[in-house]
Amino acid sequence: MKFSVTIVLLFPFLMIAQSIKIEHLSDNVNGYGSELNFVQSDENTAYYTSSTLEEEQYQSAIFSSQFKDEQWQKGKYINLGDSYSTANVHFPKHNPFFYFSICDEKGNSKIAFRDYEKQKTEDLNSNINLVHSTNTQPHLTTHNQQNIMYFVSDRTGGFGGMDIWLSIIDKQGNFGVPINAGKMINTPADEITPFFSQEEGVLYFSSNKKGGLGGFDIYKAEGKFNLWEKAINAIQFNSKQDEMYLNFYDETKGYFASNRKGALYNTEEFCCNDIFAFELEKQEIEEEDSLLFVANYLPLNLYFHNDEPDCCTMSTTTQKTYKEAYISYFKMEDEYDKYTADLETFFKDSLQGNFNKLTIIFSQTLSDLKQGKKIQFEIKGFASPLHKKEYNINLSKRRIMSFVNYLLSYNNKAFSPFIESGFLQIIELPFGESKVAKKVSDDPNDRLKSIYSLAAALERKIEIIDVKLVE
Repeated sequence: MKFSVTIVLLFPFLMIAQSIKIEHLSDNVNGYGSELNFVQSDENTAYYTSSTLEEEQYQSAIFSSQFKDEQWQKGKYINLGDSYSTANVHFPKHNPFFYFSICDEKGNSKIAFRDYEKQKTEDLNSNINLVHSTNTQPHLTTHNQQNIMYFVSDRTGGFGGMDIWLSIIDKQGNFGVPINAGKMINTPADEITPFFSQEEGVLYFSSNKKGGLGGFDIYKAEGKFNLWEKAINAIQFNSKQDEMYLNFYDETKGYFASNRKGALYNTEEFCCNDIFAFELEKQEIEEEDSLLFVANYLPLNLYFHNDEPDCCTMSTTTQKTYKEAYISYFKMEDEYDKYTADLETFFKDSLQGNFNKLTIIFSQTLSDLKQGKKIQFEIKGFASPLHKKEYNINLSKRRIMSFVNYLLSYNNKAFSPFIESGFLQIIELPFGESKVAKKVSDDPNDRLKSIYSLAAALERKIEIIDVKLVE
């Protein structure tokens, strides 16, 4: 069984476009239980955790897989001692040990390590494995030649739930007293599965905090130790279900676990995590063709749920960003399915796909502005015919304003100085319902046709019609 989707984005370095290909690994690896934490240790070897429900208790074990005949082969059980469960294996580069979690029948979890040569398993010290707390998901990395271990724990002194912590390792290999990764990473919700990308200087992790697309989302934050920029949602990886255990094998390839559509299940869909592989594919573009490259994505439609943002008001302004409107809309797919079947393509390709294309336009525009170019956005705003004409004109203005708010907040307010200096101009064209298709219902009692139909959904939008150089 295979499942794949291609999402497009642009990373913020000059003239490099990247697409992300996401693919469900074969049932050699994925089964009807949960598969997690797929870690590729070399070109042909990977390790992962598989979990099953045994006598009303989850039991997990670590398996190895070999890459052969263009796919990962059926996993082989790795015996790491007498523990009830083992999971979350991590192989630090240039390290004589590998690390993993062990768990007893009561669910108590702690972090252990194993010597490659002696093949002996030992627990980490009491600084890490604090009694009466869960300690799991180790990830070792370096900052300025200083060895660090990030891990997950619900010990006291955190922000609530599971938090990400770190321990500094001295030259003798001793683990220091753990430090909480801080409020830019941790929240009263659960933060789990840390992975630090050396190439990007970014910590990837998952959280089920409010404001995500649904369940656990993958987030990323720049920084180190407990000094981080604000974590942002890595939307290109996320769905309405759970995403976790993201890790890179090299600069372009990696894996994560998700129970999204396409994951195997026996009786209940979205019950169990499977392993998905991703690959970033780079495409260089010439500097003089940068706006021509952006033009490939224009006109770009960005969609809204009915009467959003800020329903039931004649105001022409809003404090909400389009990103907030997008996330809340994306999470409503199940509600729409109750009225109209087969809207999955709209939610996936039009709503989510176009939001990801907006990242291309923003990133490329920012690069051009930094080169001293003066750029103009032309934005049209639209509404369905469900309300009166004046109301819909004001709603269109609020929708354009939400786009401007997102632009102003994007990438730590990177666009703000260009708007203030006049180097970035926004031309607003609020049309309301004046351009609406005749087949769209304006009957508030016919919610199917006036709100939840595809025809109505396609009218509630703003449209980026042009991004151009100005003198």
